Amino acid sequence: MRDESILAFLRLDDLDTDTAELEAKGGSPRILVIDDDIATLTYVSEALHRQAQYQVQTVQGGRQAWELLVKLPPQKLPNLIICDWTMPEMSGVEICRRLKASADFRLVYFILLTARTEIQDRVRGLDAGADEFIAKPVDPDELQARVRAGLRLQQLTYKLAQTNRQLQARNELLESLSLTDQLTGVLNRRALDQALPHLLQQVGPRYTEARYQHLCLLMLDVDHFKAVNDTHGHFAGDCVLQAVAQRLQNEQRPASLLYRYGGEEFVCITPGLNPQRGQRYAEYLRNVIANEPIPISPKRSIPITISIGGTVLGVSTTLSAEALLKEADRALYQAKQAGRNRVCIGQVGTDNLTGSG
Repeated sequence: MRDESILAFLRLDDLDTDTAELEAKGGSPRILVIDDDIATLTYVSEALHRQAQYQVQTVQGGRQAWELLVKLPPQKLPNLIICDWTMPEMSGVEICRRLKASADFRLVYFILLTARTEIQDRVRGLDAGADEFIAKPVDPDELQARVRAGLRLQQLTYKLAQTNRQLQARNELLESLSLTDQLTGVLNRRALDQALPHLLQQVGPRYTEARYQHLCLLMLDVDHFKAVNDTHGHFAGDCVLQAVAQRLQNEQRPASLLYRYGGEEFVCITPGLNPQRGQRYAEYLRNVIANEPIPISPKRSIPITISIGGTVLGVSTTLSAEALLKEADRALYQAKQAGRNRVCIGQVGTDNLTGSG
């Protein structure tokens, strides 16, 4: 994603744009009236049509209304429901309870029609999720006023929910950006610092699976990278880092995690690799880079190699994240000293370093 696209996505002054577009597409508010009495349905429907342009739908009976509601796609849900409390088969309170238990219906404003006046009844209705009550017999002016107020509140609630979703998406993007290296697209040093302690905790004798018996950490360094920058320019250097990261990602094992450690250094962590398998895997990655020159322009490619130092942690040894990285760095230094384009792997708790290349 380009920088300007990210900045545009992160702007907070356009949070209501999508909501306004949705409302414009949705047309006039949709109201569903539910009652087992056909006379009440007709009366309420006519009262709503008398003063405002609503899309009014009526359903006779609670069971029939529920069967209709569960089949509606999200974009066709009513904005507001007016429902009689007392109906055979399924009461208005039961419909309300079921609707409010579903995330798809929580934003629907729900008005109960009832002749009940006891406080206990109102509490029961509110506990079921009702937003408002209208007393029977229905007064048309009160009906209109409560519907207008309900729709205003429903629209505000919808806008708030929409804004929250957009903010959540922005926060997730920010979190992703904070853990991703901007140049190469792989995970960054911050992500490594967060993940490595947790990965170390998973290595131990309490687990029997092979993936918990070892943790292999490889430190990979692009050889002669300063000379690439000095000879071909920093743009070429960036191309090299991007290509190295892409090749390593494409060829890494499914359980591996690749990080840009800093500058021209990368770290690859793989659970379950013992020293011998770690050596073979590191050698494979070294060849992935060395076997094919890297393009730095449409007409020019240059040979690039990497040196790899690694260490393997087993179940019998405990080590901090910082100490494990130091062990890998020590092995990388040995690979460099051996002439570069080399692999040098050690095992925590021993002084043995196995080299190849």
